Amino acid sequence: MDLNRYIIFLEVAKQQNLSKAAEVLGYTQSGISHTIKRLEKEMNLNLFYRNRNGAFLTAAGKEVYPYISQMVQCQENLNQTILSLHNLHQGTLNIGTYSSISRQWLPHIIHQFKNDFPSIKIHFKEGGNEDIIHWIENHEVDLGFLSSCFNEDFEWIPLTEDPLLAVLPPDYMPSDTSVYPLESFNGKTFIISALGTDIDVHRTLDAYEIEPDIQYSAKDDSTIISMVACNLGISILPKLVLDHYDASVVTLPLEPYATRELGIALSSRKMASPATLKFIEYTKAYIRQNR
Repeated sequence: MDLNRYIIFLEVAKQQNLSKAAEVLGYTQSGISHTIKRLEKEMNLNLFYRNRNGAFLTAAGKEVYPYISQMVQCQENLNQTILSLHNLHQGTLNIGTYSSISRQWLPHIIHQFKNDFPSIKIHFKEGGNEDIIHWIENHEVDLGFLSSCFNEDFEWIPLTEDPLLAVLPPDYMPSDTSVYPLESFNGKTFIISALGTDIDVHRTLDAYEIEPDIQYSAKDDSTIISMVACNLGISILPKLVLDHYDASVVTLPLEPYATRELGIALSSRKMASPATLKFIEYTKAYIRQNR
């Protein structure tokens, strides 16, 4: 099966520009354009609409995208399996992850993995919960690191628990320096993670019927920490996010204790490439050694 035209389709969709796709793939722009037109003729569908700003997927293009992506990924998995059987260990691994995990875990895991499998290329991109779920659904990544995922279409591999902590200004003088009661957030000016980025803080507030005065919402965790440090409000963030920050804020465990489950989500372990399965093994080993 000639998958080259599908690879071109995916690259144009990613770059949203024929010239950029041609540059990445090493083709001429006319060659890319000809391939897309031939694919559209074969399918009898308009897959892209073009204007002076680039080339963008039509509704039909968006419908076929996940299937084309899955076909290309299956071919990559087959290639990796064949190479693995020949003990060559080559291929590509795409990972979706929170920035906190890419900062705290991935450098160590990738370092060990690359020592043993130097020929496997690893790409990762950072995003929030909704981003990572979308990437897995559309086969843009082989696996995603995120908080407990309840998508029935995914396989879930739990890794570890990550406590949620109260984040308070540096001049905060608590009466109890061991915990911060959740009920104390009621009515307080609160800076919350955007819902599409984080679900765990929202879940916790809802579960305990806590109603802070939410005045700010931010996607970036460091922004929330900076805002708390400037006395613009208080917040709740996971411990993994707060590790290695200086004394710019005060952090305390919550009472009652609240946590999030971190793990790996993927479409199917049965369909996963050898590189994906091996990387999951290395991740589990790293978590066991660093608990």
